[in-house]
Amino acid sequence: LIIFCMAQFLDAFNNSALFPALPIVGQSFGMSDTEQQWVFSAYQLTFSSFLLLSGRIADISSPKWTFISGISLLSLISLIAGFVPSKIALIVLRALQGIGAALTVPSALSLLVWTFPSDPGQSRAIAVFGGTGAVGNVLGLLVGAVFTGEVSWKWCFWFVTCLGVPIALASAAFIPAHARDEGDTKKTKGGLDFIGVSLLTSAMILFVFGITSGPSTSWTSGQTLAPIILSLLLLSLFLYWETRIPERDACLPPALWFYPNFGVLFTLAILPFGWWTASFISFTELWQTSYGLSALDTAVHFLPLGFSAGTMITTLACFPATKRPKRVILAGFVLLIASSLLLPFARGMENYWPILFPAMLLGSAGASLIFVNCNIAIFRTTPSSRSGLTGAALNSALQLGCVI
Repeated sequence: LIIFCMAQFLDAFNNSALFPALPIVGQSFGMSDTEQQWVFSAYQLTFSSFLLLSGRIADISSPKWTFISGISLLSLISLIAGFVPSKIALIVLRALQGIGAALTVPSALSLLVWTFPSDPGQSRAIAVFGGTGAVGNVLGLLVGAVFTGEVSWKWCFWFVTCLGVPIALASAAFIPAHARDEGDTKKTKGGLDFIGVSLLTSAMILFVFGITSGPSTSWTSGQTLAPIILSLLLLSLFLYWETRIPERDACLPPALWFYPNFGVLFTLAILPFGWWTASFISFTELWQTSYGLSALDTAVHFLPLGFSAGTMITTLACFPATKRPKRVILAGFVLLIASSLLLPFARGMENYWPILFPAMLLGSAGASLIFVNCNIAIFRTTPSSRSGLTGAALNSALQLGCVI
């Protein structure tokens, strides 16, 4: 569990640590605002689009070596990223980092379900695993700010390598060789749906490209509308293709959407990371640009998000998972709505303690409740043989929330 949680932490840290470093990175390479945005977009594009492929690989092959391959690739690319001489090379390496990260999440969830096959252990393990990503998002801001202000922004990449290499070695040593070994996988689990994966990957890349291009160009420009429209056409073609091939070979079997509440939980999973990311981006720009806070001061002001998420996740992990996650998810929405109603009145640093501080505590607690219980509920409703694919679909929704 510690190994899997550390990998989840690295995936989240790898993105959030660059928020405070981005102005200095942009200055170092002479990047425009649009080019700086691609430092994040390149990672999110490949991460979100390769998740289902890696989930399928984890389900039909060895999730152990899929996981180790992802961690190793992420560590190697992070090491190289600290030495790149140009902005183009940095953006390309960020895209490769996304592929490595995408290989780790579904395989880790697949192994987690195999390691903890029944409640209450499985629900607690999934709660801790999912919550580690939320904590990694916030701690990444703080650690990235310290590296940027006190050492160098390059350590935001090298830190990933310093943790990733021991995780890969520990995985090779401690994860059993027979993990998820269920006999002849080609006969029982089908093969890779290369056509479906290609269609869906292309659709997701175009959709994310269109969404991320909107703020920097125009929402009515061809650069924004054309990829979004084309992505919807490819998505329709993908859904049609999935109905024409054997279910055991499908990348995203249509039957998956007919599991109880799968579609609802998939949609709800978009919201937590969307709320956290919107908070990071909005207040980082406001505090550093308008109020003149340093990168470290900005990160410190975000600590209530991490404290609230960490406290909530620890509480959820210590107690048995509820039999009715619907009520807990609704409670999370109440907290999230209450927080969002306070945020418009939080302008000015004089309003940080009376308004923004409690709003951050409430919002992060609510987002954590939604996030963790969506993780638990979606794995309860799907068979363990689909755990890698389920984890990939869920995390695709999370990344879509980040982009939006």
